[in-house]
Amino acid sequence: MTKSRFAVRTAAVVALGAAGSLAAPGLASASPIDVPPTPLLCSYVAPIHSVTETDSDALEEGQLFFAVGEQKAQNGQVNWINTATWQSGGASLTATPQSGDVPIALLNTGPGTVVSAVWGPHQNAKGENCFLLPGIDLSQVPGDDDPGDEPGETAQ
Repeated sequence: MTKSRFAVRTAAVVALGAAGSLAAPGLASASPIDVPPTPLLCSYVAPIHSVTETDSDALEEGQLFFAVGEQKAQNGQVNWINTATWQSGGASLTATPQSGDVPIALLNTGPGTVVSAVWGPHQNAKGENCFLLPGIDLSQVPGDDDPGDEPGETAQ
């Protein structure tokens, strides 16, 4: 990846994080994950939202973005698998000043149906430490091509 493309992606992530933390209506319109994680040892976990390019112009094709719906929360883990390509990965939900102190994760999943799990150690905005039993999200990540189509193939 070129330095200029990296800079553009970094700026997009920072802008999306700041927008999510400062523009609650925008984050509220993003779809909450399908099955929220269950917190153990704490009173609550804020809603966790997943965002695709369909929901935000700041994302590129093949990207999936997660954000916890409150400032000052910390930690959590996202693991995913793309059922179209069988690629998988993971990322930490990380709060930074650039994200408005909202835990976020940007995933480069590629286009297709992506199954994600949000889980792990977490601290809510009240400062309560807990463990999140996995919450599950199914997202249709848009892209130019169907991942199963190879260039030059024709349907029969």
